[in-house]
Amino acid sequence: MMNFLAKTWILMAVGLGLGTLTARSGTLPKANVSAAAKWVVHLDIERFSASQTCQILRRDTEGGGGFQELLVHYRNLLGVDPLKDLYHVTLYGEETSGNRGVALIAGSMSPKTVVQRLSGYPKYSTRPVGKLTLHKWRDKSGTTELNACFYTSRLLIIGSDEPAVLGAMQILNGKQPSLADQKKPALPLPPPSEGVFMTAVTRSYAGSSQEPIKALILRSTDSAVIQIAERKGLVDAGIVLSAISQDAALQIHQILNGLVVSASLVPDADGLAKLAALSEVTRQGQTVSLTLHGPAREVAAALATGMLAQ
Repeated sequence: MMNFLAKTWILMAVGLGLGTLTARSGTLPKANVSAAAKWVVHLDIERFSASQTCQILRRDTEGGGGFQELLVHYRNLLGVDPLKDLYHVTLYGEETSGNRGVALIAGSMSPKTVVQRLSGYPKYSTRPVGKLTLHKWRDKSGTTELNACFYTSRLLIIGSDEPAVLGAMQILNGKQPSLADQKKPALPLPPPSEGVFMTAVTRSYAGSSQEPIKALILRSTDSAVIQIAERKGLVDAGIVLSAISQDAALQIHQILNGLVVSASLVPDADGLAKLAALSEVTRQGQTVSLTLHGPAREVAAALATGMLAQ
């Protein structure tokens, strides 16, 4: 149970992950996300890379850990330094379960270099889609197929399958509706806020049976909003859950509060007690919030410890 709390804050910190196709914007790009999206994650990498949180994570996980693994993955895939060359990443999906979805990666990339790297993966192939090229390959295990297309030289679409990539292209060229076309967006999108480098929003997401506590919480919520910001050396992070009923809200509050209290009592070998000490669970009606507030140096150091302990 306590690992769930740790993973929650760790995932929030590293994010995963375009107001105009090449703009360097920190706000969630509604015009580039399908109107049918059930979940969306947006990471402003430029803002994150300039934060104290990022600098401490890089320093304290230099020998390994999930943060370094993420950086190495993008470096190997794209041939770039993700914290220097990428602007922002937006991920979204139209299903509430499974792994289908797309990533919109904006940055200073060399399409030639990326294609060369992709061509080294198993089952690599290409086919034209209008004036663009769709790339297909399988991961190194040979079991998972991925698809990609450079929509522009600075915007790469990577999808779980071909229809996902083609659908994202339709959104970008205005042939299918986006979140920006909705007068009342189906997702509870938060307004822009200073210092926010990661935003995640979902509605009716089912979760995974491999993480029963998280799945139980998600099944009991109508929507969830996660945001992380750093302002003047202070980290403000929060998960806001809109429960399906008052009883569900009470149950979620009890679960999260129990996790925080339990975590604060264990030896802090993995940074968990520090994160718990900076966290608070509150409930107002059917809304339950898990918030974290503290100096960036303390939050990042605790997260780094947790990543290395995974």
